Amino acid sequence: MALRIGDEIALVIIKKASKPWLIMTSFDSSSFDRLTGLMTPVYFYESLSRLRSWAQRSDNPVTLIAINLKDLNDDQLLEVARELNSELRGGDLLARMAPKRFLLALVADQLGARQFLFRITNKIKEASNYQLIELSPSKDLAEALSEIDI
Repeated sequence: MALRIGDEIALVIIKKASKPWLIMTSFDSSSFDRLTGLMTPVYFYESLSRLRSWAQRSDNPVTLIAINLKDLNDDQLLEVARELNSELRGGDLLARMAPKRFLLALVADQLGARQFLFRITNKIKEASNYQLIELSPSKDLAEALSEIDI
């Protein structure tokens, strides 16, 4: 049973072994992808802007990684999203930008991002088609995004 409160929060009560569990999830369709639960492009760009401002103030690099996934069904896509999400650290962002494309923003330089990719590509073979770009403080976000295929 789902009870919607506004457009943002839903309470879902699940009965499992006669014990009710209460789960809170966000159902704001403009912020989160319905299949994967990842950020949508609009919410990703908003969050990336805030992350980039924080990173510039604290002198931390931000690196974008675009991952193109081909020939995956919805179940496989969901599994890849879960695996990627499990590898993120606080502050990192992950979005589903298109049906078969994910975009990550990591608080890391290119070396840190390549280490992340090494871990990911060993766990998720489908994630081997990617592009990486470090956002320097002087680089315009639109310019950076035009350099990667999202």
